[in-house]
Amino acid sequence: MITADLNSSLPLLREKLKTLSPTMTLLPKIEDIINKQEPTLEDILKVCSHDPKLLGKLTRRSGFSGSEQEFAQDILFKKGLGFLKSLAIRSMNQEIFEVPMPNSSLTPTLLKKRSVVLARFIKSFAPDIGIGLDEAYLTGLLFNYGYVCYEIAYDSLGSEIPDFQENRSHYDKCASELLSEFGFAKVVCEVIEDANSEFYRTRLPFAQALLRIANETLSNNEQNHGTIGRGEKPDSMLVDATGLRVRKIFAVLKDISRNYSA
Repeated sequence: MITADLNSSLPLLREKLKTLSPTMTLLPKIEDIINKQEPTLEDILKVCSHDPKLLGKLTRRSGFSGSEQEFAQDILFKKGLGFLKSLAIRSMNQEIFEVPMPNSSLTPTLLKKRSVVLARFIKSFAPDIGIGLDEAYLTGLLFNYGYVCYEIAYDSLGSEIPDFQENRSHYDKCASELLSEFGFAKVVCEVIEDANSEFYRTRLPFAQALLRIANETLSNNEQNHGTIGRGEKPDSMLVDATGLRVRKIFAVLKDISRNYSA
């Protein structure tokens, strides 16, 4: 019954997410262009066409002073599509957490900071995990996106929807399914879907262990205004799964948190 209730809210979530973050649906399309043998100016203009304001927003965010058409040409012939992808990720960071969050002590600003720190943290381990840098970054950035989907659904439907704490994995699945629809990489969607699954069932246990340790540590620090490494120790089972010393994990997390900027 719960699964049916959550599935019924997928169309609502889909439209809300598209409105919330036009760059969320743009990002996978940029990857498709990058993989083309000879991308064209029309390709760049076309991927931005689902939102008439999107290309202008990206042009302004990049600091480019010319027209949108000139910006697209600059991307194609000078800066490269990798620059456009990086710009889209930075823009997405600013959009995807801007939802009401009345059901916890979280705010969009707090969750965005935690998510960007998680993204940079797990990206630093990408070679050890065996996935690409951008894929690793997105797994961290979107690791808590099941919760965001819950708050979006709650904002529209109120207490009719199933409680988040008791149905975390179901909301993670909603987030994963929608990200998959938008075109995000399979590994990103799998990590998001497994975010609250029983650990032994997860498909990328090393990444899951690191993300869960970091996420819990950052969450505790938000609530207690503490210092990384001085609060509650992480789950020893998760630490063992990484094969790393707690000190090493905390050192990386502390350094990234210290240098955080939105």
